[in-house]
Amino acid sequence: MTRKNSATSPAGAFSGTLATLLRLALPTIAGTVSYTLMQFMDGWMLSILDRQTHTQGANLAASFNGGISVWVLVAACVGVAGVINTLAAQSLGRQDLAAPARFAWQGLWLALGSLVAFYPLIPLVPWWFKLLGHHNALLHLETLFAQIMLVIAPINFAISVMGNFYLGVHRPIHQFTAGVVGNVINLILDWILIFGHLGAPRLGLLGAALATSVASAVSLAILMSIFLSHRYNTRFGTRRAWRLDFKKLWQIWRIGLPAGIQSSGDILCWTIFSLAWVDHFGIAAAEAQSAVMRYLSLSFMPAVGLSMATGALVGKRIGQGDLVGARYAARWAVLISIGYMGICGLIFLFFRGALAGFMLGPAVQRHIAEKLLIYSAIFQIFDGMNIVYLGALRGAGDTLVPTIYTTAFAWAFCVGGGGLVRWFEPAWGASGPWIMATLYVCMSGMWSCRRWNSRAWQQFDVLGEKLHSQSAPDASR
Repeated sequence: MTRKNSATSPAGAFSGTLATLLRLALPTIAGTVSYTLMQFMDGWMLSILDRQTHTQGANLAASFNGGISVWVLVAACVGVAGVINTLAAQSLGRQDLAAPARFAWQGLWLALGSLVAFYPLIPLVPWWFKLLGHHNALLHLETLFAQIMLVIAPINFAISVMGNFYLGVHRPIHQFTAGVVGNVINLILDWILIFGHLGAPRLGLLGAALATSVASAVSLAILMSIFLSHRYNTRFGTRRAWRLDFKKLWQIWRIGLPAGIQSSGDILCWTIFSLAWVDHFGIAAAEAQSAVMRYLSLSFMPAVGLSMATGALVGKRIGQGDLVGARYAARWAVLISIGYMGICGLIFLFFRGALAGFMLGPAVQRHIAEKLLIYSAIFQIFDGMNIVYLGALRGAGDTLVPTIYTTAFAWAFCVGGGGLVRWFEPAWGASGPWIMATLYVCMSGMWSCRRWNSRAWQQFDVLGEKLHSQSAPDASR
């Protein structure tokens, strides 16, 4: 297959790529923001509950600790599922319309099989938190939340598979629709079950976990009903592609495993960083960190949605043999991400007092959160670069080398560096580990930029049909 240009002139190609990227990105971003708002509203309502019951932030901290602990495992599945976006997009670019549904079904089989991995871990959850030195009310609450999240982990795996299928075939609106419906259901059930309205029992943190579970199940049901509809079966053969296909399963596993390891390793580092290093400084630090992470999710999750759309567009352009268009897609996405996250950084810096006061009560917690928001402001632009460039690299099938480098940075700075400052400079408090985390994000952003601009990703051949492309003009960079 020879390389094709996306327009008759470089300027036309560049502007045309922006229009295509926005058509993909806006519904995808809206979907990821919807899910993020679900988590943010959970945290906000739990923070109100903490102030009402004087539990010193146990519910808010427990939901974060339990959620991020399980997400270490779910992130590996999400990373593997993400390659379905790449494979479906490149297949779409080559006009192989039967392949995306086959890849999606293999992902669903993996999600079903994940029951074997997740469910035996449920009774081991208390041991994990005790290993980290947690005890009393925090231990009980975070164990409860984590165990329920493990129960619905295969559902979240399947949601990720479906979302990546729709993105790969350039139909992200369905992911957005399912996310909005799930978010509305979660919000209503949170209000009813956390506080005991409309005659329901006051379940607190358990109510938040149950609301999330029901919302996730409904979202998956919506995605599957569209997938199996007459329209999608006619175009992609979704009802006929359900059988195991070991060749396609191997393609998903071979390319997706490094991405899964990278995603899981990154979350594991943040988990150790949060639960072992920051929480070591007491419940006030744990509460402050929980609040700051809620705000961070509102900044980086839109970038994650943009990254997913970038991967889909890069994948399709590569499938068409249009390497110039692939580079234009990444360039536009990075510019958008830097602009958005730069604004978030300014908000964190200049409105840190108001943000801390919205989520937190005691002055000591607000003071810690304000300092952590300053560090968050510093690394926003680098985080935006890293997220989008990694998405573009995954769209090209370049997953192994980025996994090695980003994982090494995470363990060296977040875990190693964070632990060292905790032990040798305890007077720095929670700021010590966060300084090291800031260095980690900045290093990762600069490295991923360099990796993309090296153009090593042009040599990858994820579908086994090597493209023969001419060299592209330097002006496209």
